[in-house]
This record gives sequence, structure tokens and C-alpha cells, in this order.
Amino acid sequence: MIQTSTQNELIQYVYDELADDACAQLESALMHDSELAEGCSDLLLLQQLLDGAASKAPSDRSVQNIIKYSKSLSLQS
Repeated sequence: MIQTSTQNELIQYVYDELADDACAQLESALMHDSELAEGCSDLLLLQQLLDGAASKAPSDRSVQNIIKYSKSLSLQS
């Protein structure tokens, strides 16, 4: 199992926030530890999925339904 400190370093590595010396050490460890490399690969995939999800917007129909529902609540008061 990957240690918490290593998981934090992997996250920093994926987001390019790891110091240069720590980055070099981690890249060396990735070459020799398949479990660590798999964890890094998983994080890179998750990063791509999250970045893709962040660029999505609700449909106009969904927005109109929410506005309509909100207006119906304010009329009931």
C-alpha cells in the first residue's frame, strides 16, 4: 500500500507542484516501483476526468427547469 506522504507527493507531482529535487526522486521511484507507477497513472487519469468535467455546463433546459421551480417556490410563500 502506498503511504500517505507518498500519495501527497504523487498529487503534487501530477499537478506539477513538487519541488525539483523531490520530483527527481519520485520519478526515480516510479521507474522501480510498479505499484507507485500505477497509482500515479490512476491520478493522471482522474485529473483528466476532473478537468473534462469542470468544462461541462448544464443544458439550457436544466437551467430553465431550476428557474421555473425556484419561481414556483417563491409564489407559494
